[in-house]
Amino acid sequence: MEIMKDQRFGPLGNPRYQEYAALAHDATAKMIGLCDRLVRTPQVSGPPTAVSISGLLHDIATMYRPMAEARGLSLALELQDDLPDLAIDPGLLSTVLSNLLTNAIKFTPRGGRVSLVARREPLENVAVLVVSDSGVGLDATELAHQMQAVAPESGALATVGLHGDTGSGLGLVIARRSIEEIGGTLELRSSKGMGTCAIVRLPLSLAAPAYP
Repeated sequence: MEIMKDQRFGPLGNPRYQEYAALAHDATAKMIGLCDRLVRTPQVSGPPTAVSISGLLHDIATMYRPMAEARGLSLALELQDDLPDLAIDPGLLSTVLSNLLTNAIKFTPRGGRVSLVARREPLENVAVLVVSDSGVGLDATELAHQMQAVAPESGALATVGLHGDTGSGLGLVIARRSIEEIGGTLELRSSKGMGTCAIVRLPLSLAAPAYP
């Protein structure tokens, strides 16, 4: 991906190929970092970095929109204007949002809608990131099981989405642990046949200092 991103063997042609090569390179680097964290004992997160929430969600939406469209879904992005930068590990937050968005796309039938929303909640002093879908949803039992602190070594079952996409069944486990490591919380709301809403709350106390 680095070779493609840098166009070492000549121009890629359409500028969008270069854009997606850069996004894929970034996603691959983050996945390598995640694998490293999962096998490292004890787990150590990366250094806090000033992360633009708006920029990160924009990049993720750009990367996953072709996947959604190929499955007959719309992917909407709604960002509040005054979102602050947060001093957090960008790799962990990207992992969380990627896992949540992948699940939303996998379990939403053709013609459905997936959305990413980011806003501030001053009264709660948090930034709220929401990944929602109009998919198959979960009943109360399934929802409780998904939100249990299950260890990966306990043998989570592999999943198969509505479009044939497969997964390890560990996405939500990893997302929950990662967001807690950052200092936030993950809440899952769902109803059978009515879709799912994943809500990430990050304290605004993590806001990166603004420099002139």
